[in-house]
Formats: sequence, C-alpha cells, structure tokens
Amino acid sequence: MNDTTSDTPKSGPEAEERGGESRRARSIRFSDTEWQTVESAAETRGMNAAELVRHAALGVASGRFGAEPDALLAHYAELIERIFRSTHILLTLKRDELVRDGREDEFTELVEPTRDLQKSILDGLGE
Repeated sequence: MNDTTSDTPKSGPEAEERGGESRRARSIRFSDTEWQTVESAAETRGMNAAELVRHAALGVASGRFGAEPDALLAHYAELIERIFRSTHILLTLKRDELVRDGREDEFTELVEPTRDLQKSILDGLGE
C-alpha cells in the first residue's frame, strides 16, 4: 500500500472532522468494473470516488454501516420521527396565518396525509 502525504488543508471544517490530522494517500486495488461502480455511486451522491470510498470505509469501521437490522430500523424510525416533528412545528407556525386567511382546508389537506404517511412508515418499520 502506498502512503504519501496529502496537501489537504490543516485547518477549517475538513481538518476539524479529522481532529486536525493530515490525510495521506492510500493505495487500494479495484477491478475496472468495480471502480466504475464506485464512480457511478459517487457521482449519484455528488461526491468523488475517493470521498465515497473513505466515507464507506469509515462508516463500516465505526459501526455506522453494517449494524444489526434492528439497530438500523430503530435509527431510521427515530430519524423519521424527527423529520415529522420538524415538519409539524413548521406547519403549526403557519397554521394561524392559514386560518386567518380562510385557508383552513389547505392546512387540513397538508396535515392529514402526512400523519397517515408517518403511521404507515412507522408501521412498516415495526414501530
């Protein structure tokens, strides 16, 4: 494996994520087909292939990826709940304005399907 020093900045948000530590280039081997798959997945996510490989490797090493299915389901259920709560707060902030403008039906149309969707998602996750 090659190991060379990177000219990655030693300050700023990226450096903070690494604890101020410099990154070094590491050499790993992929077949052409494997690398095309990696590049395609990275492009879909708006990142370069090296970033994708780094994030995936660190995710597995830290236990974020490859976790037990029940732990992932609990994580996703919590994430869904947070998203819906945030949405509810935003809708609540706009509710008075909609009611004042005589647009109560719009508020109901937004809230009811969202509640139904939340329930069906959580039911599907076993909550």
